[in-house]
Amino acid sequence: MHLHSDEGELILADDRGQQRVYWAFTGIEGMRRDFPEMWQHAKEDLDPETCDYVTMDLAALPTRDWLMPLLNDTDFEFFAEWMEMAHPALDANVVPEFPAGVKMRKGTGTDVDRMREIWTAAHGDYAEGPRTWDWILDEAGWVGALEDSAGDLIAFAINGHVERGEGEVLAAAVAPEAWGNGYGRLVLDAATYQLAASEAVKATIRVRPDIRNALRTASDAGFRHVIAGVEFRRSLDEAGIAAKREERRRTGVKARYGKWR
Repeated sequence: MHLHSDEGELILADDRGQQRVYWAFTGIEGMRRDFPEMWQHAKEDLDPETCDYVTMDLAALPTRDWLMPLLNDTDFEFFAEWMEMAHPALDANVVPEFPAGVKMRKGTGTDVDRMREIWTAAHGDYAEGPRTWDWILDEAGWVGALEDSAGDLIAFAINGHVERGEGEVLAAAVAPEAWGNGYGRLVLDAATYQLAASEAVKATIRVRPDIRNALRTASDAGFRHVIAGVEFRRSLDEAGIAAKREERRRTGVKARYGKWR
């Protein structure tokens, strides 16, 4: 959906399995005036059958104080920070070495449930919605699975297809019970090597700094910061949103009149 006014535009688009809001306005006052009405039209196009939530990324804004009332009024809530990172110098001649006790193999369809379990547990409160996982599987060009000596899958990485010399690590995760052994670096090294062997000259990945060791692991694997920002999300549970609004209203009333005696 693409909506526009004299001073700006709003786009609601499919992205990574969810719906994402993009916007641009000529000035703050124009956005304050037009964004709420645009959003009311845009949200009519939302369907819980096709996405888990609506997301909005904010990056490179010197201050967000003026924007917060708009986000609150449209029921967007802060979710987490994110960082785009890129590996600028892939080398197909550097083959990752795996220590004794673990081995890397290509993932298969029988690994999907276990990978989803690892992915969800490793990301905890910062996990993406189920439809993002479905999107990752649809976009996968390579899936690597790391097994321990017992043959149990303990970590994995998924790459997208290489396009115009660039590839993306769509997902990488280590089972929490296997943390602390350097397995995250192993699967990330394997993922970047696979992209290099597929003639990619650049690899990208999005990490959540709040997830334990995510930023350090990506940095150790050769990825460097490109841009960072924050993500806001809006639920599609309209009944739940209405309940939160009512709770905020009641809390405001208590704060203003609760101690009149």
